[in-house]
Amino acid sequence: MRQERREDQKKPRLLEFLGKVFGAALLFGLGLFVSLFAGFVLFEGYISSGSVLVPDVRNMTLLEAINKATRLGLRLEVERVTSDSGAPPLAVLDQNPPPGTRAKKNTRLQVVVNGGTISGSVPVTPQKGQVLLPDVRGKSLEEAQSILEGSGLRVGRIVEASHDTLPRGYVISQNPAPQTEVVPGSLVHLLVSAGKAGGVEEVEVPDVVGLRLEEAQEVLARNGLVVGDVEEVSSEGRPGGIVVGQSPQAGELVPRGESLRLQVTRAQERPQTETDGRKTLNLRFVLPSSQNPITVQVVVQDELGERVVYEREHKGEDLVEVSALTKGRGKVTIFLNGYYYWEKRID
Repeated sequence: MRQERREDQKKPRLLEFLGKVFGAALLFGLGLFVSLFAGFVLFEGYISSGSVLVPDVRNMTLLEAINKATRLGLRLEVERVTSDSGAPPLAVLDQNPPPGTRAKKNTRLQVVVNGGTISGSVPVTPQKGQVLLPDVRGKSLEEAQSILEGSGLRVGRIVEASHDTLPRGYVISQNPAPQTEVVPGSLVHLLVSAGKAGGVEEVEVPDVVGLRLEEAQEVLARNGLVVGDVEEVSSEGRPGGIVVGQSPQAGELVPRGESLRLQVTRAQERPQTETDGRKTLNLRFVLPSSQNPITVQVVVQDELGERVVYEREHKGEDLVEVSALTKGRGKVTIFLNGYYYWEKRID
């Protein structure tokens, strides 16, 4: 009987022990789950803290897309310009990365933009108090700014994009579109060509034949070109310093910064009225390109002795003209910054 009582007393103790073990295991499991879940959330937050969801900028205007991307810390770039008659000018047609993907901040968001087509339009009479937006597509940025300001409008944001045909600095598209009625003082946003993508920018060679050498130099500089070798040629009946030939020819496409070889009429030497045999030596030459000043020194050696007839500081690509009296045979030597550059015999 006593043994049965002892066994009955052991059963509650065993159940109590098992209950404690089960409770501890349950608490441990819950704690582990909470820890893992919290760790996962913290890890996900850490991973996504430096990234953003790429927005959908398709069908937005280019300006709206730029503002949207900038607010999220993305860098919007125009990858390509195309023509789509069903979309307004400067509308975003496609994008990369696609919308909804996660990207790190400062990632490039490349877009394809509708540039429209350059064509004529039917003249429209604007309503009172409004102006008609002029068409500046295909014009240089400087010319476009002048036209818009002359119409009482202001240039807004200027965005560059590569273009296969329009040279650098020319307007691809504009927003609002041409012939749109706007109030005076409105902003006009421009998409401007940055030249060919991944290639050397080419410019069209202007026609400088018939111009004076200094005039030709200015025209070439405005077109991103420079004067290279200058060859003097005889030309009866024409004054000296006139361009009579050029290479490459006008209309050819060459890389920006290319130098042109010019043929220029030689100045006629006019003998002095004196009878001692003196005559006038005329020199015309273009200095090489240089970021630093160039000291030009011209030394003549003849029957009158050796002497410096010209010494002056110039900028790179300057046209230098020198006239000096000489007598008999000898030579003239040109020094640039103290170094020998060129010489010519005097007969």
